[in-house]
Amino acid sequence: MKIKMSNVMNVFSLILILVILMLIYVKLNFKGIQSQNLFIKVISRVAISKDNYILIIRVIDKYYLCSSTQRGINVIEHLDESKVLECMNNRKSTFSEGR
Repeated sequence: MKIKMSNVMNVFSLILILVILMLIYVKLNFKGIQSQNLFIKVISRVAISKDNYILIIRVIDKYYLCSSTQRGINVIEHLDESKVLECMNNRKSTFSEGR
């Protein structure tokens, strides 16, 4: 019983195509997960009580002060981007000076 070389190449080609399709699928799924983090990010979270928090959230390039309770999240105020970035830079420099 001889196996023809063309049959072996056909099987190899099919396996290669399946592997490529699997890699594309994985890449697309991980890209979707990463893009979510680019658009919405919790910058800071402070616990007010066991289940209540005050949050600074960045959505694309806008910053919001929010409250989070068991009933949901509420936007308290839109924050000025330059002031948020200034506070973040001051916080980073304070930590780096302390080391």
